[in-house]
Amino acid sequence: MLIALLLFPGIRARCQTYTLKELIYYAQEHSPESMKNSTRKENKYWQYRSYKSELRPRLVLNSTLPFYQNTSIPVLQDDGSIVYRSVNQAQSSLDLTLEQNIAFTGGKMFLSTDLSRVDEFGQNTTSYNGSPYYIGIQQPIFGFNELKWMQELEPLKFEGSLREYAEANEQVAYQTVVKYFNLLLAQINLRISELNQTNAEAIYKIGQERYQMGKISRNELLQLEHGVLAATKSKAKAMLSSETRQLELRSYTGLPSTEDIILALPDRIPVTLIDDSLAVSLAMENSYNSLEFRQQLTEARRDMEKAKRESGFNADIYLSYGTSNIATRLPDIYKNPGPSGIVNVGIMVPILDWGRSRAARKTAEANLKLVEYTVQQQTLVLEQEVVTGCKNLEMLREFIGYTMDADRVAAERYGIAHDRYIAGDISLTEYNIAQEEKDLAKQDYILALMDFWTTWYSLRTFTLYDFENKRSLIEN
Repeated sequence: MLIALLLFPGIRARCQTYTLKELIYYAQEHSPESMKNSTRKENKYWQYRSYKSELRPRLVLNSTLPFYQNTSIPVLQDDGSIVYRSVNQAQSSLDLTLEQNIAFTGGKMFLSTDLSRVDEFGQNTTSYNGSPYYIGIQQPIFGFNELKWMQELEPLKFEGSLREYAEANEQVAYQTVVKYFNLLLAQINLRISELNQTNAEAIYKIGQERYQMGKISRNELLQLEHGVLAATKSKAKAMLSSETRQLELRSYTGLPSTEDIILALPDRIPVTLIDDSLAVSLAMENSYNSLEFRQQLTEARRDMEKAKRESGFNADIYLSYGTSNIATRLPDIYKNPGPSGIVNVGIMVPILDWGRSRAARKTAEANLKLVEYTVQQQTLVLEQEVVTGCKNLEMLREFIGYTMDADRVAAERYGIAHDRYIAGDISLTEYNIAQEEKDLAKQDYILALMDFWTTWYSLRTFTLYDFENKRSLIEN
């Protein structure tokens, strides 16, 4: 690999600097998770299109071309005996139907035409039977109207798919923020460990000279040597952590593996103040959870009505009227056809079911109450999470200022302690304390930034609202 890098420098990994927003945008466009979200949204879209097709007319063609048989069949005689007759015939049929579901009533209207032909090869005859047209309706009475409830639920599901997609996009942003800061913290720890190693080696050389001059003890020299070893170990761990975090970020966002990622410090935080009452209102209006609550309540009411309808008196009515004719030539089917009609009424009355219907109704009623209580509780939890996020955001905004000042003070104090230790004014213990405080202050500052940005994108996820640009995150 080393020879290849020397001979072909073009294949070396190039460094690419990313800001937080650039990487979030890239992840939302190219990450495997974003591809899954887009596919899931497309799937929900075609489910909605399938529902919409149920409300439109449908033209159906059924045919048998042909059905041929040459066999013997039993024929029942007038005296009750059975005689087998030879049959050598071909049958063909064609049926064209235009049908339309009626969402308001749950029934179906249809307009049809059909034609059938029978060829008797043994008798060398051909006959036709057909209906030039017939129109009819099939209507359940007191039955459960599935299509009516679909009209309520399917638009909710489709709207929910858009909100779910927007929320999933914000979840990608949130996870990118977490992995971004994990790598950023690892990179900063690596820089700290490299600086600490350099300083430890420089101080150890000075310590060796002082030891030769008898100014420090053997014990202090060993402490300095131990500091070099500890700094080297810390640097090795930081390098491994940086490489691991970089791989995690690259795998999640879909960044090319030929790049060494360098991250910019996202210290310019939004100045927008978020009112908690406005955020709660937006969450109730925009969030996927709020729409899902409505869907759950609607489904529970649907199930309760279904249990009631299916456990009571039910009837189905089938009415059709049209014309029909029989002929030996095809054109004669459509000459002077006679009237034809069908009336069919089916009734179902439950008499004794040992409490099955009552149990189904009570189960549906209890489930509706459970869903109502659950939705109330989840609504309160959502409101509490949004309010807490708003409060935390303002607290973190101030906390970032404190940690930034602490980082500056600790770095300055460490510089003074470094110079004073070299000059011999302070002990090694005081110097180590200053170095540790400097490292912790830098880490606290990065973690404060991470907490702010994760809270910021959590609020965007809850409300599906861009507070900086004052716009909804839900697609039309």
